[in-house]
Formats: sequence, structure tokens, C-alpha cells
Amino acid sequence: MAGGLVVAVLPDIYRDIVEIIADAPGPVQAKQIVPRIGLPTTTGKIEGTRGKLKRLVERGWLDEDTPGQFTLARQGPGRDRANSQ
Repeated sequence: MAGGLVVAVLPDIYRDIVEIIADAPGPVQAKQIVPRIGLPTTTGKIEGTRGKLKRLVERGWLDEDTPGQFTLARQGPGRDRANSQ
């Protein structure tokens, strides 16, 4: 990924997810994010959001140290923009 990436490069829903996690005091689960982004807490919406969270992990924005528990990435575009790859 290019250096200097900021959350503004993400599509709206992904940006909202990253911002919610950034404001959280600790790890966040998909079922906690769904109502905060204005979706009903149905299994389908939770699973769809979990998929988005996994994509953000793959792209270096989030970490998932414990299964189902998401935090901002310690390194990568979401956390250390000046030193991202």
C-alpha cells in the first residue's frame, strides 16, 4: 500500500466502521458495530459486517488478535500512516 493513506480513501461504510473502532475503548465485535452504522441486528447484517471487518484486516486497517474481536491496526494505513508500506 502507498504511504500516507488516510481513512478518507475508504468507501463510506468502511470509513464508518474504522471510525467506530477507533472510538471504542477496546476490541469490538461485528454485532456491536451493526446498530452503530444504522443496520438492523439481524444475522445477515452481522455476517455482512463481519465480512467487511475481515476485509479491513486483510488490507491492514484493522487487527483481529482474538477471533471476532477487532481493533485498529497497530501498523498499517489505519494506525501508523507515516510508516505504512
